[in-house]
Amino acid sequence: KLKIKASTGSETLLKVIKNPITNHLPVGCKKIGTSVTGKLVDIQEYVKELPQDEPVVFVIGCVANGNPAVAVDYVEEKIAISNYHLSAACCINRIMGAFENHWGIL
Repeated sequence: KLKIKASTGSETLLKVIKNPITNHLPVGCKKIGTSVTGKLVDIQEYVKELPQDEPVVFVIGCVANGNPAVAVDYVEEKIAISNYHLSAACCINRIMGAFENHWGIL
């Protein structure tokens, strides 16, 4: 029923949720969309400037054509973390790496 369970037990690993997605996000969180057409930022510096006491959500699209991360109405800011198109995996890796560096995680 739209769930992915662990092969070794009954633990749910992934579950499809109903729209609107904003019902499932933390209240008052900053919602940031990633897009090659957004404002170009150094993600290392950008992460340092984010509020430390508020949750943030990154919306990352993953399609060959189009730009779903900026096609949603709930994104408050659109940023580019590269001059080039990146895969979703590469984009997530750069964002998570910036948070790891900022928090001093080795």
